[in-house]
Amino acid sequence: MAVDDDFTRYLHARWTDLVGGLEDDGVPSDDARLVVAEVLLASRRAWTRRVANEQIDQTLWAEIRERAGLTSLPGAVAPHAARAVDAFDPPGPWLERAGERRSVRRNRRLRLALLACVGAVLAGSGWAWWASLPAPPEVRQEVNQLSVPWYSGDDLHLAEVVVELPGIDAFAATGDDVMARLVSGEVKVVRADGEVDDPDSSAAEVRGLLLAAAAPPEAVVPLGPYDVVLQSVSTQDGGSAHVIDSARRADDGGAVRLSESGRRAVVICDVDGACGPPRTVGAGSQRIRVG
Repeated sequence: MAVDDDFTRYLHARWTDLVGGLEDDGVPSDDARLVVAEVLLASRRAWTRRVANEQIDQTLWAEIRERAGLTSLPGAVAPHAARAVDAFDPPGPWLERAGERRSVRRNRRLRLALLACVGAVLAGSGWAWWASLPAPPEVRQEVNQLSVPWYSGDDLHLAEVVVELPGIDAFAATGDDVMARLVSGEVKVVRADGEVDDPDSSAAEVRGLLLAAAAPPEAVVPLGPYDVVLQSVSTQDGGSAHVIDSARRADDGGAVRLSESGRRAVVICDVDGACGPPRTVGAGSQRIRVG
């Protein structure tokens, strides 16, 4: 109940400004309301975690602008008090419409899957084809203690779940989801609930997203005497995240020290360059990206 109360307070306090911010950038009124409703509805389940780990006004505004097809403005927030609250324009009906659209998309995917199965059976080889499909990835519930998704071994750690997905070569966050390229060359979207889909984006958009994720940010990370930075990425709120290894030394070519166990840790830095303490994530972690 506390989560719903907090979400509802934010919804009513910021609804008018979020919609008005899109309208000021040329988005039609109905489209602006539906975009804001869809992004807020998708954030509701993980609201407590997001409020605790993010600058929620910044990250939500970035997601809203992206869904509306507007240019990204890193670090920007929606205007405050730019519109008077209109009691005759509540968010409730728009949240209902957003929920209905979400259900329609889910039902469409289920119908397509059912039609594919029926067609295969009628062709005479349907059962063999269906049986040959790989099993869906194993998903387990586990709250991510970091504010970024990360990959270790075969496990992709999202905000609320861990997805066993072997062979990830590169990945990047898109809101609460993750776009992943496998070593086979396939590209998959891993949803926040662990569902793995084909991407809706074009090949060029996917390639651009993964290239942007691979570009390291310029940031100074506080290191200990045996720490080496293995990977750095920019976060969607303008900060950065870094994987460090305490079992290597920069002055010996990064060789693994036999006396160390290979501790890997993640350091999260905010947009002002202030970095939190290292959070140990194990010996095999790699390729982090904000979610």
